[in-house]
Amino acid sequence: MPLSAQDELLRGIDLRGIVFDLDDTLVQSTVDYERFKMLIIRRIASKGDDPSQYSPDEGIVGLVDKFAERMRSCGWSEAQVTASLEEFEEIMDGVELERVHDTGELKGAREVLEYLRSRDIRVGILTRGCQKYAEEALRLTGLREFVQVIECRNTGMPAKPNPRPYWHLVEQLGLRPEQTIFVGDHFIDATCAARAGVPFVGVLTGSLDEQTLREAGSVEVFGSVSAMLPWLKGLLEEHVRA
Repeated sequence: MPLSAQDELLRGIDLRGIVFDLDDTLVQSTVDYERFKMLIIRRIASKGDDPSQYSPDEGIVGLVDKFAERMRSCGWSEAQVTASLEEFEEIMDGVELERVHDTGELKGAREVLEYLRSRDIRVGILTRGCQKYAEEALRLTGLREFVQVIECRNTGMPAKPNPRPYWHLVEQLGLRPEQTIFVGDHFIDATCAARAGVPFVGVLTGSLDEQTLREAGSVEVFGSVSAMLPWLKGLLEEHVRA
């Protein structure tokens, strides 16, 4: 059977780093995304735009990007658009932090990160959450010590699935993209990996099923990060033998 593009990326990989999504990959998310989107749409309406043009079924980044484009087409200046986007950021930060103290480690995440540290594999987090939320969630779960770099929504890069934040994160780890893999629970993560040119491993601790993750391009799909540990050990041991 011919190998997929993602499988080809994994062949003979010199794995030196792993980039993880955060929510529903390493930690159990406590963010109320429906409230998140409701508040953004309400604020959009307060600015005179038609709220019927925005669906709660859309992702938050899609909602915000649509607003920016609609306002530019209406003649808003970049300063006006930027000011509104900064307001949206404050709303999103607030919702993310509302219940952060209830955040919990997904079972086995620490074991995986401890193993990666024992093998000198560098670890980064790529999330569309804000910096304060990511730092606090990792601190509360005791996972912060295992993470070298966090790339968030508000660190100056465009949001994933744009590949630029992935490349920027990997550069901060002192690695090249081809020395890394991306692990996440969402098709946005898979799309980001494909655009960044790196293998993607899916986990089922989010809302997507195995078929969806495989169709999105996963080289492997596991029930959880913990369940991928034997596969990781095999991958790293195979590299040592080679």
